Amino acid sequence: MISSIIQGLTDAGTAVLNLLPTCPFYQAQQIIIDNQILGWIAWVVPFPEIIALLNAWLAAILVWYVSKKALRWAKLIQ
Repeated sequence: MISSIIQGLTDAGTAVLNLLPTCPFYQAQQIIIDNQILGWIAWVVPFPEIIALLNAWLAAILVWYVSKKALRWAKLIQ
């Protein structure tokens, strides 16, 4: 009986973790700069990491505004 409760909690935890988005920094590692001069510039100014950070920031802002509009629509906040 205890093992079934533990298994149920594990399944619930796995379901909650599957709802979370993937790491935005993984996508930054997939960006390849194939121009030699841009590669040198990217060595000084890390463009792939900047793009990934902006992507994560925009996603967070989008979630904030969508949840804010949904709560206003449900009249839970003013």
